[in-house]
Amino acid sequence: MTHRNSRSAAAARKGTSARLARVIHLYTSMFMLVVMLFFTITGLTLNHRDWFEGKTQPAQRELQLPDRLVQQNWQSEPLDAAADVRRWLRDEHQFYGHQVGYDWDGEEQWLVVDVRRPGGMSIAEVDVHSGAVLLEHSQFGVVAALNDLHMGRYSGPIWSLFIDLSVLMLLVFTLSGFWLVLGQRRKRARLFMLSGGGCALMAAFYFTVLV
Repeated sequence: MTHRNSRSAAAARKGTSARLARVIHLYTSMFMLVVMLFFTITGLTLNHRDWFEGKTQPAQRELQLPDRLVQQNWQSEPLDAAADVRRWLRDEHQFYGHQVGYDWDGEEQWLVVDVRRPGGMSIAEVDVHSGAVLLEHSQFGVVAALNDLHMGRYSGPIWSLFIDLSVLMLLVFTLSGFWLVLGQRRKRARLFMLSGGGCALMAAFYFTVLV
């Protein structure tokens, strides 16, 4: 009687865990549906970037630095002055981007600021002595922006956090699916064979690329 009760309790626990795994698997799949579609489609576009290549004509503008920026202490604190120029360009002239680079030539009094964002970049060439600014914006299209987001390139900390959370959700989705497979006694061997075949195929491609 005790043995029968213990078996019944084990079966009940197994059924409860399977139901919980099924619920988790279902809800994570629906929650991540659009995200998985996004990374699937952009994985294809990223692998075939030549399909979407096109000539991009940068948009150029000539500007003049405000006097307060020309009169900055460029000799002793060029990076601080360059950061002020970048903030002015961002606030007044849509000079946006998460990755920022500075190139300062003290002898020529010449500053180059470049910012990069998903699907685009901007470059500002500044003649500090005269205050003349040549501003150039380049946009490479929606597909290029989506490809950069797929790689997490030039996308900033918020998108990076989104990718981390997506990875965790996909991990939960995968592990809950694996737990459901373990409960399929009749189909388990065939499912493991399919999984092993996928792993072997991936390993074969991986080592082919390395060699």
